[in-house]
Amino acid sequence: MPGVMPLDPQEWIIIDEAYEGQMAEREFLLQNTDEVIAVDRNSETAACELLDTLLDFLSKKVGFEVFQTHVVTPDMRSVKINYDAPLLTCGLLVQNDFCIMQKLDNQHVLTAAVLCFPANWRLDEKFMKPLFSIHENVPEYTHGIAKRVDRIFDGIKINHPVWRFNVLEYSNSALHQPYRLHSDRLPSFTRSERQTFLKLPGTGAVIFGIHTFVIKKVPSAPF
Repeated sequence: MPGVMPLDPQEWIIIDEAYEGQMAEREFLLQNTDEVIAVDRNSETAACELLDTLLDFLSKKVGFEVFQTHVVTPDMRSVKINYDAPLLTCGLLVQNDFCIMQKLDNQHVLTAAVLCFPANWRLDEKFMKPLFSIHENVPEYTHGIAKRVDRIFDGIKINHPVWRFNVLEYSNSALHQPYRLHSDRLPSFTRSERQTFLKLPGTGAVIFGIHTFVIKKVPSAPF
């Protein structure tokens, strides 16, 4: 997993100009499909700790008002704080997707997630799988890379998150693409993920966060 860099904890979550549009898409997906959230019963404590951590972060973020029962967001929605559905609440608050990785039998396993904007993968296919199995269809994810990634996950310290980004080319601008749409067409959009890794102090779970950007490619100038 090349390109991992230290991240200022105050920059864990970012809000950009696409917030309103992306949140409308997230709300639609969260209300109309059961494919974007998965929670193992043994991960419920970690999911609630993630919600606590996010609420504390947003209480200091300009544009959010965090109350005991709800949060007022920058686009003036009122989101109920629901600890019976912590990942639903997280998914309605910020643009990030969140994957909860917990160490089971000495492997980092995807035990819960809210994933509205997948880039060519399905949550139900990766749920409760360890990192290497999650990436089994990625040719670049060799055993050597897998060992490096495991060391990175093992080495993440509380209050010392890290981050990286990738760059992908897509022919369709849809944010929700569990399978690539129109993969036979020439790519006309650049899709990039700002990926963050944060360790929770209570459960020790690692939170893999994904903030997705989609930008139309600028045609090359003629000579």
